[in-house]
Amino acid sequence: MDETDCIILGAGASGLMAAGLIKNKKVLLIEGNRKAGLKLLASGGGLCNFFNADLSFKNYQSQNPHFCISALSSYKLTDFLDFLKRYKVKYTQRPDGKYFAESSQSVLKALLEEIPQHTQIIYNTKFENAVKTEQGFEVRAGGKNYKSKFLICALGGLSYPALGASNGAFNLAGNFGHTIIKTYPALCGINFTGVLKKQFADTAGITLEQAEITCGKKSFKGGLLFTHQGLSGPALFNLSLYGIKDKQITINFLPEINVQEYLKQHKSAKMLSTVLGTLIPPRLAKALACGIDKKTADMTKTETLAAAQRINAFTFTAQTPCGYKKAEITAGGISVKEVSSKTMMSALVPNLYFTGECLDITGQLGGYNLAWAWASAAAAAADINSK
Repeated sequence: MDETDCIILGAGASGLMAAGLIKNKKVLLIEGNRKAGLKLLASGGGLCNFFNADLSFKNYQSQNPHFCISALSSYKLTDFLDFLKRYKVKYTQRPDGKYFAESSQSVLKALLEEIPQHTQIIYNTKFENAVKTEQGFEVRAGGKNYKSKFLICALGGLSYPALGASNGAFNLAGNFGHTIIKTYPALCGINFTGVLKKQFADTAGITLEQAEITCGKKSFKGGLLFTHQGLSGPALFNLSLYGIKDKQITINFLPEINVQEYLKQHKSAKMLSTVLGTLIPPRLAKALACGIDKKTADMTKTETLAAAQRINAFTFTAQTPCGYKKAEITAGGISVKEVSSKTMMSALVPNLYFTGECLDITGQLGGYNLAWAWASAAAAAADINSK
């Protein structure tokens, strides 16, 4: 049976970061895919949105969003930028505060180069189970057993199963007695069904730059994109982080315009869809005017109000999120009430650590989830280095 000081499960963002930061210990990094960082390579459209200048616990969804404060305070943007500079990885900061690398591949290459030479990485090796022993842990993966004193679970969540996502982290944590907060796909779009699907059948490809979308007390402004299946875009992605399935969604397609007043001031022989088509894309205007399209001069006050509400307060029930196959991340996960916020170590099992997406800390769109991957991994590595 192979023995080592620390086993890291998962060579994704947080697993690679932890492997690069653990010093003077024999480390084994176990990855189920044929190579490391497949999800990282897909991030940011291949450009890796690796951080955000506007970083706060308020950007995260969790039963305890304050949990992330300690780790994010200990591993800052400057730390990651210094890392990128050491490996000459070019990057840019956009006006909205998002940081992007020249390519996701360049970030992955730097992470791999940072890993000490004595660290062993084994690929195509699926994690099976882990048990606690007097000396530490016994891990079974790929049909073999491995022993270690420390164990870091960086297996991620359920999103993008095509890239190797699985419930391995949740099975491991559950077997060790940890509470798993109900998971759901997040940072994803929704599919239209029934009446909505028919109403918006001709809107695929339409983009709105600054719509406002609301569910309960949560509201986001940003881009919306109509797809062949339904609705997508940054504003909806952020809203999905808070769990929208079977909840009422309201969209203001023109948050800067009071459409009721606009229609009152622009009564004419033109049809409602034509008038609205000067404010929003004509195909969308036609879809929203469906069933009430008439000359604006002939519209009653009640009809004008109804038409305005379709633009400023279009309301429907979000029945079908796109699911884990297309969701960028998994919300929910291992309860942070049973994990140290300073070290990421389990409060139930000494020397067992959880990092990244598998924890019940999920960030909004814009580099927040990778920032959490780096910070949580750094916290775990620092604690292991101290022992």
